[in-house]
Amino acid sequence: MRRLVLFAALLGALGGCATTPKPVASVQLETLSPSEQAWRETITPADARLIETLPSIWATALGTAKQRTIPAIADEGALLQPDAALDHPELPPGSYRCRVVRIGKTAGSRRVRSFPPYFCYVGAEENKLSFAKQTGSDLPSGYLYADGGKRYVFLGARQRKPGDVSLGYGVDQGRDLAGVVERVAAFRWRLVVPRDGGEAIDIYELTPVPTDQQPS
Repeated sequence: MRRLVLFAALLGALGGCATTPKPVASVQLETLSPSEQAWRETITPADARLIETLPSIWATALGTAKQRTIPAIADEGALLQPDAALDHPELPPGSYRCRVVRIGKTAGSRRVRSFPPYFCYVGAEENKLSFAKQTGSDLPSGYLYADGGKRYVFLGARQRKPGDVSLGYGVDQGRDLAGVVERVAAFRWRLVVPRDGGEAIDIYELTPVPTDQQPS
């Protein structure tokens, strides 16, 4: 009888252990793609803050411009609208017309200014996309890094002369550029680059150039 009592007590103890498992600690780690990891490891803290605060910089610049001129903004359609980004933002390699629209405090009295179109080129190098503005006075050039499903991150520099793409990101901080590339319509992309410490942004409208019109 005593053995039965001890056996029953042992079963009860084991049952109690089965219903009260020890808590197990778990840690969730963010997984970054190789492309996203690359630009996050390359970008300077100051430019990282500009990318992070781009939505608020954009909203402020656009709000200021709307107080001066609504028609000029409306004429640009989705190009200037922060929420217009579409899926599949990757740029096919080739020549593009790139027209800059600047909005913000340094964009003139109306706070929005459009510049004539020039030529840009998107290249594919070792599974990376490169971007270079080939003509004009403002000559950004650098690399594009996939970042999620709706944008690429651009890290580059303003080159000293047309045709020269030797100046890389991080070589001369005064010439460094950081921005994002998004698709806003069929065969229409934009490169958005904060400038003047966040006082304004340059929006490069990118549209493919027909083969027979591409520069040599």
